[in-house]
Amino acid sequence: MQCARCGKKLGGFLRDSGVTLLLEDGQKTFCEHCYWQIRKEYDSRKTCDDCVYFKDDFCKKIKLQLTPVTIGINDYFVQAEECVHYITKEEYEKKAIKGEIAAQKKEERAKEKEIIREKEVIVKIRCPYCDKLYDETLDVCPHCGGKR
Repeated sequence: MQCARCGKKLGGFLRDSGVTLLLEDGQKTFCEHCYWQIRKEYDSRKTCDDCVYFKDDFCKKIKLQLTPVTIGINDYFVQAEECVHYITKEEYEKKAIKGEIAAQKKEERAKEKEIIREKEVIVKIRCPYCDKLYDETLDVCPHCGGKR
């Protein structure tokens, strides 16, 4: 067996047997050196743990259960890297003091109410989470699963 990163041979007598990790792209085995490099990389990434909307493996903003990347005994919720709603507690408090949070919520409510009519029969609404259009008769966005 080989390390998925550097190609070093693993296993055998007096050799590194490797560490198996479950990453975003699946389960892979790495040598000890690459394991520590990967762990260091993930320690420096933005994580949902620091977001004001995150609680117990769940995002309160998009109302979805999040799947962690497990490296050793550490779980990393790296969905924050691409999340448009990510905001730290400190940033949230600063914006709340300035009144920006109230303005943002008012803007979000306006987006929820935005209705686009096509052919006067089909009414579409814009999803407040992913901004894609979907049929008004649906209770859940078919694109991201967000509820109205």
